[in-house]
Amino acid sequence: MSTNAETNKILGSRVRELRCKNGLTREKLAEEIEVSARFLANVEYGNVGVSLSTLKNICTALGTTSDYLLGLVHYQEKEEAYIDIENRIRQIEPQYLGHLKSIIAAFSAAVSRDI
Repeated sequence: MSTNAETNKILGSRVRELRCKNGLTREKLAEEIEVSARFLANVEYGNVGVSLSTLKNICTALGTTSDYLLGLVHYQEKEEAYIDIENRIRQIEPQYLGHLKSIIAAFSAAVSRDI
C-alpha cells in the first residue's frame, strides 16, 4: 500500500503530464480548478495532496479519472477511450438508448464467442 507522500508524487506527476499534454499553462489550469498557481505547483511537485473537490475539478479539467491520477490504474489511453464513449452516449437522445443497449449486447455476445 502506498503512502500519502508516494500518492502525492504520482498525482503531481500525472497532473503535470496531462496539463502539458492538453496545452495548458499552470496558471490556466489553476484558474479552471479554482486554486492558486502556487498551490498547483506544489501539487505537481508532489509536496501536497488535494481535497476531494479539487481532485474532482482536476479530473474534469483534464478529462481523466481519479483512478489514473492517484496511480490506481496505469492506462490513460483506455481511460480516454472510455471517456470519449461516455461523452458520446450522453449526447444520444433518450429514445435511442434502447437501440444502443441492443447493439452493445450483440457486440458483447460476438466478442464472447471469439474468446
